[in-house]
Amino acid sequence: MAVFCFFFFVVQTLGLSFSSASSLGLAVAPRQQQLHLITKSCPIIADVVGLLRTPRGGATRQKPAIQLTSVRPGESTEATAAGNNKHWFPITKSEFPQFAAMSLMMFLFIYIFTTVRDTKDTLVVSNCGAEAIPFLKLYGVMPCAMLFIVGYSKLSNIFSSKSTLFYVTLLPFFAFYTLFAFVLYPNRDTLHLLPTSGTTGAAMSLIRYWSFSLYFIASELWASAGVPLLFWTCANDVTMLSEAKRFYPLFAVVGNLAPIVSGKVMSAIVALQASSDDAAFGQTLKYLALVKIAACLGICVLYRLVNSMANAKLSLESSSGTKKSPEAKINTKKKPTLRESIVELSKSSELRSMATMVICYNACIELTEVLWKAILRKRFTNKSDYMSFMGSFSQIVGISAFVLQLFASGIIQNFGWRWAALITPLSMAAMAVPFFASVAVGDVKIPLATALLIGTSQNVISKITKYSLFDPCKESAYIPLGPEAKVKGKAAVDVLGSRLGRSIGSASQQFLVLLAGGSILHCAPALGVLYLIAILFWCSAVEALSKLVETGSTKRK
Repeated sequence: MAVFCFFFFVVQTLGLSFSSASSLGLAVAPRQQQLHLITKSCPIIADVVGLLRTPRGGATRQKPAIQLTSVRPGESTEATAAGNNKHWFPITKSEFPQFAAMSLMMFLFIYIFTTVRDTKDTLVVSNCGAEAIPFLKLYGVMPCAMLFIVGYSKLSNIFSSKSTLFYVTLLPFFAFYTLFAFVLYPNRDTLHLLPTSGTTGAAMSLIRYWSFSLYFIASELWASAGVPLLFWTCANDVTMLSEAKRFYPLFAVVGNLAPIVSGKVMSAIVALQASSDDAAFGQTLKYLALVKIAACLGICVLYRLVNSMANAKLSLESSSGTKKSPEAKINTKKKPTLRESIVELSKSSELRSMATMVICYNACIELTEVLWKAILRKRFTNKSDYMSFMGSFSQIVGISAFVLQLFASGIIQNFGWRWAALITPLSMAAMAVPFFASVAVGDVKIPLATALLIGTSQNVISKITKYSLFDPCKESAYIPLGPEAKVKGKAAVDVLGSRLGRSIGSASQQFLVLLAGGSILHCAPALGVLYLIAILFWCSAVEALSKLVETGSTKRK
């Protein structure tokens, strides 16, 4: 839609005749209607139109009469003006430092996620095969995710300071990545189990290469604990609801540059390898570990900076009686146990709908990713080649997400929460159907390279729509909820919910692989049916949550 609108804008700006456009088979509306449609769909073009309409010679149009707008409690007049602004960057000057710091923090979180995702896939797929991933996610990642939730809930009861909880959750991941790069991988031949006769299969490969499996588990936990839990918990703590509508879609503009940078850095480091053997790959892991350490330090500094700015702003508002002082502490009352929290949070319709959305998204990703990676392994058998491809893939994801993110704010503002949230499942389904069909008919009718291209495109669309639309819509729904829902409820939904969705997809694949005789490529038709069922549940949850979000927004007004 955005590309179509941009084309029409160029046609009209260059002064091409309507007959020329008609010769292309395009329906031509009156000029003012076209510009209205274009600027409504794309706020960036609205700014350009405004500049083109400015008279030459420096003259400016007469400003319209000032319109009085109501200011909500706890919201400055400047923020209200920015909220009413439909331009692509509705951030005021006073808000920009906090916005920039949060955007850079998101960049670092996504950079680490992209790096460890590409590395874990390289280690496991190259040594154990793509069929091993469902086993590892079901029997390794899911139990560890449950332990993580229990530990995180215990820590939230022990530490009254949210900053302490943040650091205690963050730092162990980087300690492990450093240990793996400098100790475990260099000594892999000594630490890994020796192969035994008569013991083959994906499960035994995972046990034999246990350090690679451990790296995969840690990286999967980071995928749920990094951006979804740590970053967005911080963002929800320091951002007001009125700010979130403007901030959240734009956070990812900078954040989605991370896959591009990660892909470039990874490709450059891989290119420095003198050879493609395991020893050279180990040196690459050390370089990447040093980059992760630097990113971790940057996250800690930015987290402290963001909270300092939020404390200063909220203390001013509290002195004027508009808002309480920041959430430096989780709670001052006696904190409920994990079981009590789960019982209480399960009564929330908002959390149930968000959990359904997260579970279905991750189940859909699992159903397509493993099949896609099985095709990748046939194409790239060497670790360095596989990692180089994943680096290029990350760059494509980053560039595409960055472009879509420029339009995300306008999409959410103009089409509303409901339609913005539905774009992700509908676009994923539109690309998943041809992907499953191309694999199902076999490489005799459709070459494997074509199926790989379709699968890669589907994975790109799945990720960019999640980063640009799914995450901002979901996270904005957390803000009106209570502190328990923001801490324990969010941890349960984003960590346990995502792992549950992956486990459902993994269990389904394991069952189908056993029926199909050991090859996941033969399971494409059944996987496609399961995929569409998950999409239906997802869309139903979006419909339910949209009513709650709109009702809550109306009440707050």
